[in-house]
Amino acid sequence: MEPASIARRRLGAWLLDGLLVLGVSGIPMTGVTFGLAYWLLRDGLFQGQSVGKKILGLRVVNDAGRNPYAASALRNALWLVPVVNLVFAVLGLYTLFHDPNGRHWGDRLADTRVVAA
Repeated sequence: MEPASIARRRLGAWLLDGLLVLGVSGIPMTGVTFGLAYWLLRDGLFQGQSVGKKILGLRVVNDAGRNPYAASALRNALWLVPVVNLVFAVLGLYTLFHDPNGRHWGDRLADTRVVAA
């Protein structure tokens, strides 16, 4: 599958996961905690498939052989820093569509890649 197609599906998966987090975050008392934990660890779940990635047929491949939750935390940690979100969203989208291997900053940091499942 070509990188541009995977990039579009990754964007869709990110949006689906974001909607899930927004929904879970509305649960009183624990929702925000569960939402943040899901966002951080989502790519370590279900053999490398967050809910959005599972729906869109994608999977994170852990090339470094790290614990899946550690790799997910590395890939997603900076998304939890509010000011960084906008900058990394723009840079992430740019590199996602222009990197020959379709890897964004988190993939490089965690030595992972997303492939069709």
